[in-house]
Amino acid sequence: MNVHGSIDDLTVRLAGALLGDERFFRDSLESPPLVDAAADAAVDGMEFDGAARAVTGAATIQTVDAQTPTGEYQAWYRFEEWKGVGHPTVIFHHGSGEDPFASGMFGGTSVDRLFGDGEELRANVVVVRAPFHDRTAGEYVRRMGDLADFVGLLASSTAVIEALVARLHEMGTPAVVVSGISLGGWVTNLHRAVHGTAERYAPIFAGARLGEVFTSSAYRHMTAPNARESPDRLEAVLDFDGAFDRADAQVKGLLARHDRIVEYAVQKDAYAPDELVTMNYGHVTGSLSSEWHRVHLEKALREAPGYEG
Repeated sequence: MNVHGSIDDLTVRLAGALLGDERFFRDSLESPPLVDAAADAAVDGMEFDGAARAVTGAATIQTVDAQTPTGEYQAWYRFEEWKGVGHPTVIFHHGSGEDPFASGMFGGTSVDRLFGDGEELRANVVVVRAPFHDRTAGEYVRRMGDLADFVGLLASSTAVIEALVARLHEMGTPAVVVSGISLGGWVTNLHRAVHGTAERYAPIFAGARLGEVFTSSAYRHMTAPNARESPDRLEAVLDFDGAFDRADAQVKGLLARHDRIVEYAVQKDAYAPDELVTMNYGHVTGSLSSEWHRVHLEKALREAPGYEG
């Protein structure tokens, strides 16, 4: 194991130790399959005028109630940039345990690193915040005692993205690019598998075999021991590689070769060779390499209708 993988391993072990017994899925493994829950999830009517972001000069966090087979959850979205309906729109989803709207975080959020450098992206940008991410990372994980709530979280974010895509298309945006990192990458790929209504998908650090993250990767140290004893159950609920393989929407994934959480050897088969970009980093070091993420997203935008780069 090289230094990139060692950093991943140490990071997860320390996080698991801090959580003690309050780890993922400690209370229940009962849940419908993720792909089914996401297909059946929906949100209340999505009404917004993105131009208001440009007029006020300040982004407002919008709250959305999502109905899923595992319950009702609250999610959020915010316009970070609005150029007008004639421009493509990026919908971006943050990583696990990260509040993308928080200020003052050490090193900044993934949103800060990707969109806050002052460089012009020439696209509208909407950021989605998942359920349970209006709190600390530790509080979020402690809320994930039931597998059903994790499935509901992912299904809710997917439903919010689908409602945004539909509304943006209705408004006349020429293309929507869905992207996200880590947890957000899984949501990106889940949306493609279930809906596939965006013009381009640019996931970062995700494949289609989510169950393996909790059963065989370094992240298994975040999974409760009783849940780790049922790897077949976790993989049956969380994997969606069959639906992802059947989807035909344009996708290009970014994976890290030395990632010990979203393991390259396990997840790369989600993509055809020309659908995959590889960086020689780990999960932690790669997450901080925002220049790679920016290039990855800009390439997806350049290939989307209506982009003037």
